[in-house]
Amino acid sequence: MFLSLRCGNSHMVPAIARLIAVSFLPQVCLTCTIIAVGKDASASGAPMVGHSEDSGPSANDIRFVRVPRKKWPKGSKRALYNVNAVYPRIVDAERSPEYAPVNGQKNSVPLGHISQSEETFGYWDLDYGVQNEKGLSIGESTCTAMTVGWPADKDKPYGYNRAGIEEISKIAMERCETGRCAVQTMGDIAVELGFYSADSGDPANPGYAGSSECLTLADATGELWTFNILTGRNNASAIWAAQRMPHDHVMAVGNSFTIRKMNLSDPKNFLYSPGVTKLAEEKGWWSPKLESSKDIFDFNYAYGYTPGKEAQPANIQDLISYYSGRRMWRIFSLLSPEEGAKLDPNLGNLPHTKNPYPSSVAAPKGSVTLKMVTDAYRDHYEGTKYDLTKGMAAGPFGNPNRGLAPLGVVGLWERAISMYRASWSFVNVAKPNGHSVVWFGYDAPHGTAYLPFYGAATSGAPESYHSHAGGIANFSFQVAWWAFNIINQYQDLNFQLINKEVRAKAAAFEAQALALTEQMEKETQRWGPWAKEAALEMLTARSNAFAEEVVKQWWEFAFHLMTKYRGYVVTNNGTANGEDAHGQAYPKWWLETEDVGYTSWTSKGPYHGVPDGYQTRPCRAIETSFVVQANSGVAAGLPSPGAMLLFFTTAIGLATGAYQLGRWHGRKDAAVPDSYMPCAV
Repeated sequence: MFLSLRCGNSHMVPAIARLIAVSFLPQVCLTCTIIAVGKDASASGAPMVGHSEDSGPSANDIRFVRVPRKKWPKGSKRALYNVNAVYPRIVDAERSPEYAPVNGQKNSVPLGHISQSEETFGYWDLDYGVQNEKGLSIGESTCTAMTVGWPADKDKPYGYNRAGIEEISKIAMERCETGRCAVQTMGDIAVELGFYSADSGDPANPGYAGSSECLTLADATGELWTFNILTGRNNASAIWAAQRMPHDHVMAVGNSFTIRKMNLSDPKNFLYSPGVTKLAEEKGWWSPKLESSKDIFDFNYAYGYTPGKEAQPANIQDLISYYSGRRMWRIFSLLSPEEGAKLDPNLGNLPHTKNPYPSSVAAPKGSVTLKMVTDAYRDHYEGTKYDLTKGMAAGPFGNPNRGLAPLGVVGLWERAISMYRASWSFVNVAKPNGHSVVWFGYDAPHGTAYLPFYGAATSGAPESYHSHAGGIANFSFQVAWWAFNIINQYQDLNFQLINKEVRAKAAAFEAQALALTEQMEKETQRWGPWAKEAALEMLTARSNAFAEEVVKQWWEFAFHLMTKYRGYVVTNNGTANGEDAHGQAYPKWWLETEDVGYTSWTSKGPYHGVPDGYQTRPCRAIETSFVVQANSGVAAGLPSPGAMLLFFTTAIGLATGAYQLGRWHGRKDAAVPDSYMPCAV
């Protein structure tokens, strides 16, 4: 059943628009992952919430901006902007000096205004709010939904809404200390002013794959909340729900709602918009008859999106289901192995899935470390049958990165947690007394070092973290992001070899950073409350100095890697024997694969390996020998040569199917038959 869309001239958009939108899903499912840990499961005793900004086609504004604490005159108004993904996301000196116009930039034009608070908290800002001085911390993941909405700006006359997820997350940073305050504040504003997602497309091609949002929030009191929101009736207002997560649980969000069975009579653990069930009942997306009690409402069942059977491409349901579900299963398995082992990795995650994945799973007390979470963000299913570092698609050097396919080519890659296209990721640790920390890393997680920035910092990050000198579209040695991106690009030459060294380097820096934060925080505890501001200034100065030093060394490390691994050798030193000519040799299994062609080369061809579907090629000696033996076996009463050849060809065909299936699963160690296609005899 399709939702009718209300457009600016009140005409109805045909249902085919949804089919068109869904057909492009493989190109637009480029969104983010949330990992969260309750305070009792956390080794530090503080809740954690992380986010990976997995970008996509946009050249993101990569500045890590400090919005300062500020007092406002009575009667002030707070602007609401349609925040850009690209540089500059906002131009407004009143918001932050780091957002002041430069080089002729014009101030951003507001979509609307709300009353300003008398005082707003300082916080770290990216496209979404990250962490404020009180420890309130946020991670984000764009989701699928049954409704769409658009901003009410001059470029979108069909838009009715003024509250995007970017701005309401920033308002939560400015006004709230707790997750409960944040979800209620964001929800109230969205209902009043209308919610829109930045990824909703337009009425001619509505983006149901990205029309809603999930935020997970941790606070210094130890609470952890998840917040799901979509546009409401007639592409306006908002529908939202929030769930308080158990203290001993871990959470995973991979671009789908995770709030399932809500108890509408339990305000301690569930908050929601007025009339939260009404639209779902009217549209037939959900019925109270499905539930055991009148107080129970399944939010994802009602408002999460499942494409119809007529949607294209043919595998679209698998794409949506496993794009989300596989990450959830993997994160649960990494952070809570005992509970993860109870889950079916092939279940998927669609709204109407029977016995779906839980919103969260329990983990042993104090078992989940910060390193476990950052390592989870670096994951490509290593060691599982979905391992992206294995198989022909990973190439000879185990590269887990997978680009997009051309339009019209139907298929799937496993969706890794660590994505090559990520602009940044972070893990927030929400601790009291000004000790909350953002562990921030630029570019893809598998090639970054997570460095600490305090939520209560008294000034901004080092200049290279918010410089106007360059960005994703403009290289600059003055921009920290480029140091990390260069290494991530370069290690693709030989991922298996180079990434091992990169991770070791990152681990060393992160260990130093953890020791530094522990040492500094112990020092501030001895200073006493009268020296709170001085303590925060010390934390800010020393963490910034550490980040500057790491960025400097990361640049040096990038050029070290280029020197060491250039030209398919490993250069260890400048002596006569300083180069290991076989240091980057291709592996035997890869060279012997028919597709590659190294061991099957003859002077008459094939010269470039045997492509899929190739039907004739020179037979190897072992095959000829088999045929001769078959011919000679007739006198002994064995099957005829024709029957034997048919059997042989059939066996090869079966082996081909098994081989290709193994390649799809990405297993480098899959058995590759000596010959897997019929040959010319």
